[in-house]
Amino acid sequence: MSRLVVFFVLSFLLFTELKAQNIETLLNDIQQDEDFGTQEKEDLLETLFLSNNNLFNINSLSPEQMTLLGLNNFQQFCLQNYIMQTGQMYSLNELYFVNGFDSATIAHISPYLYVAPYVKKPSLRLDSIFLRAKHSVRLQYQENLHRPYGYTRTDGKGYQGEKLASSLRYNLHYFDRLEFSFVADKDAGEPLKYKGKTWGYDHYNISLTIRDLSKYLKQITIGDYRLSIAEGLAMKQAFDMGYMTPYGVKNKQSKILPFRSTSEYNYNTGLAMQFKAKNLDFITFFAHNNLDFNGNTIQQTGYHRTQTELDNKNALTQNLIGFSAQYLDKGLALGYTAFIYNFSDSISPKVNSYPYMQHYFSGKENTILAFNASYNFKRFIFFGEIAKSYNRAIAYILGLQYTFNYKSSISVSFRNYDKKYQNFFASAIGIHDNNQNERAVYLGYSHYFNSKLSQFFGADLFYFPFMSYRANTSVYGQKFKYQLSYYPNENNKFDLNLKLNNRQYNQKLDNGDTIPKNNYVAQGNIRFQHLFSENLALHIRSGYSRSFTYTSSDNYGAYAYLESIYKLSRLPLKINLRYTFFYNSDYDNHFSVYEYSLPLSYSNATLNGKGHRFYALASLKLKSWQISLRYALTKYCDKDSTGTGNDKINSDNTQYVYAQILYSF
Repeated sequence: MSRLVVFFVLSFLLFTELKAQNIETLLNDIQQDEDFGTQEKEDLLETLFLSNNNLFNINSLSPEQMTLLGLNNFQQFCLQNYIMQTGQMYSLNELYFVNGFDSATIAHISPYLYVAPYVKKPSLRLDSIFLRAKHSVRLQYQENLHRPYGYTRTDGKGYQGEKLASSLRYNLHYFDRLEFSFVADKDAGEPLKYKGKTWGYDHYNISLTIRDLSKYLKQITIGDYRLSIAEGLAMKQAFDMGYMTPYGVKNKQSKILPFRSTSEYNYNTGLAMQFKAKNLDFITFFAHNNLDFNGNTIQQTGYHRTQTELDNKNALTQNLIGFSAQYLDKGLALGYTAFIYNFSDSISPKVNSYPYMQHYFSGKENTILAFNASYNFKRFIFFGEIAKSYNRAIAYILGLQYTFNYKSSISVSFRNYDKKYQNFFASAIGIHDNNQNERAVYLGYSHYFNSKLSQFFGADLFYFPFMSYRANTSVYGQKFKYQLSYYPNENNKFDLNLKLNNRQYNQKLDNGDTIPKNNYVAQGNIRFQHLFSENLALHIRSGYSRSFTYTSSDNYGAYAYLESIYKLSRLPLKINLRYTFFYNSDYDNHFSVYEYSLPLSYSNATLNGKGHRFYALASLKLKSWQISLRYALTKYCDKDSTGTGNDKINSDNTQYVYAQILYSF
């Protein structure tokens, strides 16, 4: 206990975070929302890192940048329309004349903006690219200090490679005209060489994007890319801000995104092009994708450590071809999307073992047709999309967003996804990842009291008409979220986050029958941040969770952490220290908590069981170089071993080390 007291005292006295208002502050807020996935957040970090400026030019804001600033769809439309009608802005004070912007909103976004003329982008001449392009090289290393069972077993079923994990990334960024990226990645346990399927790194990604090639050809991407079209019922592989957030439920726009992540799933390899002529925006795409396949189903983990995983690597090929046409006229958007994809082998879900999969896709080929529409009318935005798969099953979503008093906005949507709708690329809002077997009503409300205080409430009421995971009949469920943010000044931040989730599962009766059983899980998180000086900051966060049914309320969980962030005055060195205590009685009450990680990387800790966690992060920045080291320790009080199968460790703790070298020039 005395050591713990000493740690808390030292942590309180040592701390840091830059006081400057820049994009890093905004990123910290986004990263700490656990509603988003790890790879999506890393994609966002990479994209913003490659931006030419830390601040955004108000005359060239993209929809993604406006969303990051917290502008809703109505405000985005008004800002774009104002610049189109009156010309470029000469001062941020002009925001007061833009419909939808009040003093609180302007005060909130102004620190992230600057005003400059939007000039024509430089040419694609090779000499200009060589002189003005920005480059970055990032080498990353990670290793488990213990030796899991998979590295010691001798029966041929263990890991075939080394413990270390590593990635290498190179990015070239030439304004908004040209991007090139090369990514190589190796997970822990993957070999450097295996039967011709692996040589050196286990996985590679290459992407080249050129924009504004001609009057009509706006973008061409060769290599690896992702697509986001309409509301996502036909095609969505891109990161967004989630629908249980203040940013609204509507997807932003159709686009082609260069892929530069270490993720080994949910992207395309081939060619995508975007054409624009007057009010018509046209995207066409082709891809030849290699997927991991075990003879029945597609594997999505991206791991190639054991002999079985290596044999499944790239065992299935997928061909994709299609287009999306969007007609845009002021506030009106009408779109049509059509594509076909096929596999080199037949997909066969394990229906005998998992009856709820009987309407999952099986076979070799599928065709998707979709129509989308949206209309901005004053403060209203109406939108919807309907999609049909080859088996004639239909999924659709309808919604509206309304902004009133310029401080409040409300989002309402209804979705109905047929139990037989099948689409490998669908990722619209919903509970199920495959946008299948789901009906729901969503309501979201956000309100800015002023520049210091804001709140958000979201409710999602859903129904599964057909059997689903852990439920052999139709079931109901609910998701509720309340978020309160209070930032009295630039030195203090306070956030309250409350969630209540319920998804019915099977309950077995004495006579052998099963009926749906409610399983409520309530969680609350409180976060407080205080900046003592430009070199010293303190973060405190705690959470509590409890799950209960009509007959029991015995399961619960809790955690609390204290983090110090310290920046040396005479050295460009930044140090993070965090201690966390956690306890939960079952997995339903576990916590997934954001942690600061290596620059441009995202990390979150899964707190399950009873124990303590500590990590230290040090980052040294010298001109164009940034060197970072991280150590993380989790000590469990309720078990003598961790992990299962090949990942089992005969120890009550886990320890990891991380290192990264980032060179920008």
